[in-house]
Amino acid sequence: MKYMKKLFTPALTLSTFFMLSVLMFAQPAQALVKIRLTDANADPMPIALTNFSGATSEENDLGKRMVGLISNNLKNTGLFNNISERAFLQSDDSLRLNGPIFKEWRLINADVLLVGTIEIIGPETSQPKMRVVYRLYDVHDEKQLAAKAYTASLEFWRHIGHRVSDDIYTTLTGEKGYFASRIVYIGEDTPRGMKIVRKRLCVMDQDGGSQQCLTDGKALVLTPRFSPNSQTIIYMSYANGKPRLYLLDLPTGEQTILGDFEGLNSSPQFSPDGESVAMTLTMGHEGNPEVYTMDLKKRKLKRLTTYRGIDTSPSYSPDGKKIVFNSDRAGKPALYIMDTDGNRVQRLTYGEGRYYAPTWSPRGDLIAFVKQLNGKFHIGVIDPEGTEERLLTEGYLDESPTWSPNGRVIVFTRQQRSGDTHVYSIDLTGYNLRRLPTPTQASDPAWSPLIK
Repeated sequence: MKYMKKLFTPALTLSTFFMLSVLMFAQPAQALVKIRLTDANADPMPIALTNFSGATSEENDLGKRMVGLISNNLKNTGLFNNISERAFLQSDDSLRLNGPIFKEWRLINADVLLVGTIEIIGPETSQPKMRVVYRLYDVHDEKQLAAKAYTASLEFWRHIGHRVSDDIYTTLTGEKGYFASRIVYIGEDTPRGMKIVRKRLCVMDQDGGSQQCLTDGKALVLTPRFSPNSQTIIYMSYANGKPRLYLLDLPTGEQTILGDFEGLNSSPQFSPDGESVAMTLTMGHEGNPEVYTMDLKKRKLKRLTTYRGIDTSPSYSPDGKKIVFNSDRAGKPALYIMDTDGNRVQRLTYGEGRYYAPTWSPRGDLIAFVKQLNGKFHIGVIDPEGTEERLLTEGYLDESPTWSPNGRVIVFTRQQRSGDTHVYSIDLTGYNLRRLPTPTQASDPAWSPLIK
């Protein structure tokens, strides 16, 4: 589909054009300030983020934009209290000349301080680069916690900002970040003069930046999912009036048909190694949905379930040994776990209500799901042994959960009674619910792996 290639921007071709060098400075001290992610009631950590300075107004402007992006990332976690620049006592000039004067940062109650510089290299060339150097300090103990230098093409300044955000998050929590990632979703709108809702395959940075739609809306598209180890998306499309699964390579814009299966093709999910796909097919079963897997190299199908009821929504465990899926084989929709060869099927959920759309956390410790109970829909999580279940949200229609790469945040679709549909996120404590910015209504999100 040639029109797809024209829609791609440099932000979608990192694997081809992104040249990044990272320099680690002296071994940073062990973080003495630490955020406990399991403490939902902890006060946000006060952090001072100073603008990355440069020698020119262009560099200063770029540094300010980058720190604004970092500030927004950290604020959106609910874990950080970004101290207003108006409260800063030490000036930018003093920071450049003298380094941090820690007592002045303690006076404004900062626990952590970020300082940095930015330099544009070769501004007169067709492909200028930038060099970003930052240092992160523990204000109370007056020690450096982290320091790095990044060099990359100037057009990737947003990605560098996300990488620095991940560094800060990891340093202060001890866990991987999730900022240098993207979310694919279905953009929904009704253009002027049209009577039906247009559904397009769209992608954005996890903060809502770099929005881009990859299809033109002429064909219905559904259930997009990212490969765990490449910038490849699998999704269902009704192009030519027939439901088919497609693979789309983001760096090149090339797409291929995964298979021309009879009946419905839905709920595709990649295996952790990216070499197989689990999916729901109805071929040859008189409309009865069953779970299949396909080897992507050999294009060979294997049927895993054989029951009269509905078996659907498969999701691999991160070690690739198990698959969780949804089935009504016991009379109502519940979650089940089986080996990846279809053997040893065990029921996971026994609670009240109906369970749908399971998806395994990349950490392996939890499975997210949708639960319908007493006229409401919830996003919940349960451990793989089925011993602990928690509901995180409650809404008119909450569905389609997807995990952040570090397994700490869930993004999902929320539809209001009015019919308006948008993408929201919530963390595992059940706090920090927020709507992600999209230019149109949005549904069916899926999170990418970290982009290096």
